[in-house]
Amino acid sequence: MRHEELIRRTLNLGDWRAPRSTVEYRTESARHVRAGFVGCGGHAYRNLLTAFHFAPVDLVALADIAGERAEAIRREFGAERAYTDYRAMLAREQIDCVVVVTNYDDDGRPRFPGIAIDALDAGCNAWIEKPPAHRLDEVEAMRAAERRTGHFIQVGYKKMFVPAYVKARELSQTPQFGGARQLLVRYPQRMPHPAGRFDLKGHPGALPFLDHVWHPFAITQLLMGDVREMTYLWEADTGGWIATFAFAAGGIGVLNAAGGQARGAPIEHVELFGDGEHIIVENNTGLTYLRRYSGHHYGRDADHFTPIDQAPIVWDPEFSPGVLYNKNASSSAMRRRSASSAEMSSTGRPRRGRTCVRPI
Repeated sequence: MRHEELIRRTLNLGDWRAPRSTVEYRTESARHVRAGFVGCGGHAYRNLLTAFHFAPVDLVALADIAGERAEAIRREFGAERAYTDYRAMLAREQIDCVVVVTNYDDDGRPRFPGIAIDALDAGCNAWIEKPPAHRLDEVEAMRAAERRTGHFIQVGYKKMFVPAYVKARELSQTPQFGGARQLLVRYPQRMPHPAGRFDLKGHPGALPFLDHVWHPFAITQLLMGDVREMTYLWEADTGGWIATFAFAAGGIGVLNAAGGQARGAPIEHVELFGDGEHIIVENNTGLTYLRRYSGHHYGRDADHFTPIDQAPIVWDPEFSPGVLYNKNASSSAMRRRSASSAEMSSTGRPRRGRTCVRPI
């Protein structure tokens, strides 16, 4: 008897497939997406390729300009063929989608738009990392390619798949929460001086800004929806800035892009407020749900304890056993993101507002 089956029987649990949060391993999937992969650098090696263990993906072929690296990755992850030119892979392989995890060109611009459009023209869907482009006209060119070919491009905004944020969104949509009214996000994101803000090649802070600002923006998008208007104030010494948002569906928000935040501090802190309830997500994993509480008798109550049925609920993962939820592939959302990409490529139905390329 397998260990997981023994635990299931001991705890009198039902079939593992019933809860929404359980995971089917790649080897158990009845239907697989045939995928190509472009770019075999450190990020792809650490985070993307390893997440395919938990997504219905058959890695058919991969491409990298470094031939020896491509061949080494092919052997390790079981791809059938390796190429040094992604165009040759697109021309020769029968694949459903292409995962693109490349770096920037010599001018600091993302390489994704051209590769993604080539993939669509070859009859594949494309999954690309963020940032999808450095100019809005490149985004529009990708959207035009989607309309022309009938295929679609997905962008890896991983924060939209982080389990703690997905749970926060789920709780905020319950009647008792009272609607998502206010959002507070703290994230250490410096913004360059206006004179060099768009100089991706020459200004040392421009490329990191383009690369990382999508993380707090993705949290904001997931929890509050489309932005109707945004204003910001910028602090020159640290490059920190504070943005305020008004959302199309109602509600307001603040992003504290703390340029001077200590490097050893937890990167993210998020608070989502309803009407009499609110949620705190700390360090990407821990979630505290502060439920509706009738209140203390001011000046009379002799202790600070709330009734059990109104007390806060705190979820924190524990890291002792070797289980899926405490692996980086789950907590950082790489698994959910990969599985979602495979699902959409399999069905041919992108889900607006989650990963598909469009202007924000």
